[in-house]
Amino acid sequence: MNNPNRRAWIASIGFALAGIISFIIVPSSRILWPETIFYTVLVINTFFSVRLFARVAPENWQQMFVDAALALSYLALAFSLGTEWAFPFFALCIFVAAPIKYALMLGAVPHSDLLRKKLLIDLSGTTLCILALLAAVFFDYPVAAAWTLAIIFSLANIYLLLVKPMYRL
Repeated sequence: MNNPNRRAWIASIGFALAGIISFIIVPSSRILWPETIFYTVLVINTFFSVRLFARVAPENWQQMFVDAALALSYLALAFSLGTEWAFPFFALCIFVAAPIKYALMLGAVPHSDLLRKKLLIDLSGTTLCILALLAAVFFDYPVAAAWTLAIIFSLANIYLLLVKPMYRL
């Protein structure tokens, strides 16, 4: 599947459907809405990320392995909506795997500045998810952690998608 637009649509629609199914079947909880907001924004961001990076990413086993790990993490994240520890854990899994994907591209594609910027952004997401997981699990503030994660991530994406668009060559 070499068409970047098609890859982006398939990934985004697939992850969105997983999120919708999970949202419908999961019992309501006090963290369902902030986690749903985070997940929705993540899927929107994923569309633009896949559409851009599918154009430049080498097609090798390392990229396919990381892509598979990311896809499984996205599905796990979708089906952990409404949970206090699993959702921030699987969000962290995504933000641990994603920087690996882009680090593997360094030196293999001619867009090193873009890759460094993407790595910095994803590592910021890693840090945010670590803090959310710590707040939710170890300090027993799952609601505050979920809303903080959703708000900060949403604001960052407004900036990265609308104010100063990240996903351009």
